[in-house]
Amino acid sequence: MATQKDVAKLANVSFITVSRVINNMGNVKSDTRKRVEEAIKELNYYPNSIAQGLNRNKIKTLAIQTPLPLNASVEGNSYYTRILIGIERAAVKNGFDILISAQRGSEMELDFLKPFYERKADGVIIIGAKPTSKQIEHIIMDNIPAILIGDRLENSKINYVDSDNYNGMIKATEYIISMGHKKIGYIQGNTITYNSNERFKGFSKILLENNIELNENWIFYGNFSKEAGIDAYHYFKNLKNRPTAIISSTDLMAVGFYEESLKYDFNIPKDISIIGFDGHEICSYTNPPLGTIYQPLEEMGEKATQIIINQIEDSNFRSQRIIFNVTLLHGQSVKDITIM
Repeated sequence: MATQKDVAKLANVSFITVSRVINNMGNVKSDTRKRVEEAIKELNYYPNSIAQGLNRNKIKTLAIQTPLPLNASVEGNSYYTRILIGIERAAVKNGFDILISAQRGSEMELDFLKPFYERKADGVIIIGAKPTSKQIEHIIMDNIPAILIGDRLENSKINYVDSDNYNGMIKATEYIISMGHKKIGYIQGNTITYNSNERFKGFSKILLENNIELNENWIFYGNFSKEAGIDAYHYFKNLKNRPTAIISSTDLMAVGFYEESLKYDFNIPKDISIIGFDGHEICSYTNPPLGTIYQPLEEMGEKATQIIINQIEDSNFRSQRIIFNVTLLHGQSVKDITIM
């Protein structure tokens, strides 16, 4: 493997001159720079990016933090993979590498800032979670480039990119009601994350405005997984007085509900209507296609990455907080009972 000394010897220049060329510094004559570049190409030499990063205090790498349970994977969750598509797109465009964290466990157990302090990354992208109060202090005190996707910190200088979860769920609930449903159930993701709570607030608001009962027996508390949707199916199926329609706060739970219903000859939307939230690509493959609230996750990932790269490279950067609009996709999983 060629070294920087080999390049200097072949180009007949000093070690320092090679370093200046590699780091694109001035004070190198054009013909000298050309000789060094030709030597680099001939020897197939790759500079040590870590060493370069230490010299410039940057290593052109972003750490992606995805807090998931121990038995879950980023690749198995469309929400994360769609965001990662956008992150990768922007990172490649700007010459950055990405480092997906291997940490697993609850949010309170994860050290979101570890990659930055260990100089594995110049900045941190946190998907679907918030740092702890102690981590927030360090982000602000040490001026760590960081951004949240799919969650947010109100009254904070920390960047975030999120979708309009509140109004998205309002759209879903109004659509269900417009189809004649008044007995409406809900599959909750969790009661911790901002987006999950905002969706439930939107759901509750529209029920109240339409004088429709918010029946506690028709709320199932899940965890965003397909398995939670399977459990929700059995919960609602066994109710003596069950709703005619269900709103799932994520598509993945709705799909779990869907798949389990097929095993028991329980027809959607004939026996029960259902709509999800996220815009998972699988919605178009269910039979019938699942209605959903579409989030532009690829665009959110791309925008968030551009923001954090701007923060890394611009000493005058000002924090940014961006909310993306969402879209109702009707599908065919909701039965119109106004015509019954």
